[in-house]
Amino acid sequence: MASDLKSYPASWEGEIILACRKCQKKLRQHGESPDLARLKKAVKRLNKEHPDHLLHVVNVPCMDLCPKGGVTVCCPAREPNQLSILRGSKDLQLLCSSK
Repeated sequence: MASDLKSYPASWEGEIILACRKCQKKLRQHGESPDLARLKKAVKRLNKEHPDHLLHVVNVPCMDLCPKGGVTVCCPAREPNQLSILRGSKDLQLLCSSK
């Protein structure tokens, strides 16, 4: 029966990044790190600067790793069993520029 599963193309191009919605909400409430508080918008801006390495952010529920002043992300294509913490614009730039 597993062969009966249908596949559909993704509605985005590039590598997927799973980002904790709760971490971003905490940053927005405290007025900290506007790039990380609205990670999806920040990545869209960076995609324009780095069109050769596109990223797509999907906001997900809490990943049970709650950093102070940061956002927990998972990059399944790079390290499927690891979570990373973005703490500032520098970390975001590093994420967008590395493959």
